[in-house]
Amino acid sequence: MKILIVKPSSFGDIIQANPVLQAIKLQWPISQIDWLVFKQWEQVVRLFPNVHNIKVWDREGGIKAFFDILKDCNKENYDIVIDLQGLLRTAMFTRLLKAKQKVGVSGMKEFSWLLVKQPYKEDPKLNAVLRNLKSLTYITGKQYPVEFKIHAESKNNIFENCKITNDEKVIAFIPFSRGKTKNWNIQYYLKLAEMIKKNNDVKIIILGSKNDYGKLRSKYTVDLCGRTDILELANILKKCICVIGSDTGATHLANAMGINSLFIFGGSDINETSPYGKNSIVLSANLNCSPCRGKCKYTIERCLEEIKPKMVFGSIQKWIK
Repeated sequence: MKILIVKPSSFGDIIQANPVLQAIKLQWPISQIDWLVFKQWEQVVRLFPNVHNIKVWDREGGIKAFFDILKDCNKENYDIVIDLQGLLRTAMFTRLLKAKQKVGVSGMKEFSWLLVKQPYKEDPKLNAVLRNLKSLTYITGKQYPVEFKIHAESKNNIFENCKITNDEKVIAFIPFSRGKTKNWNIQYYLKLAEMIKKNNDVKIIILGSKNDYGKLRSKYTVDLCGRTDILELANILKKCICVIGSDTGATHLANAMGINSLFIFGGSDINETSPYGKNSIVLSANLNCSPCRGKCKYTIERCLEEIKPKMVFGSIQKWIK
């Protein structure tokens, strides 16, 4: 059995699709599973041990890159193709593939359902992890458990460079994301860092892109923004006792790896993108205007401002004692 997962983006969305791999292996233990991913997110899929081939789509290459990767995938003669992205471009790609069976995901957008079968009507209250698994359920008629499997290994020991020893407790802040209504107040993170350090013997690291370096300056933290790739990020996260962050890929990665994770939710849809598992806590102001999905009607994101450092500190106490 040869299967292609079409899920090219983005970081957090790819992580939430990971359990489909383990479900496929339960159904067909000796199956070959390939994954189609945009070049930008290739390293995320490299964390998944159940992926046989990574099919990299360089979307900056335009129409030529589209047909190049299509030609490459068609050489595989897949039995099943599952489009877990559910957008027009992925549906077009899936439609043009030679495969015995093709199926999409519930809630397909941009009229993509005209090209690829939408197995179920969209359920706005269904978590993305479960929605992804339902596409396989449609094919087999069976239900599957949620199991994340992430392989984190890096030869680069960045902690040594920062003079953090293996026996020290480490907490990670993941404050930054692409959406303004996802990002908690920097001053709140600074206050939280102070509260944690005054009461606990821990190291606090800041994780983010190189563009985030220096945005959260504090004598209580070590800024690692821009100093890791995704593979190194995973290796760092597995050494943390907990992470605190926004609804973004790195926080979802930590949660999927079994790390205690506190998510500060603002304008995101909790029903859809909240973390899955008992090792996570979600804090939300639960305002009537949520989720706004980045279209805040206020000058200040009230949904984030109403979550105070004391609330976060109290929530993570059981993890850092």
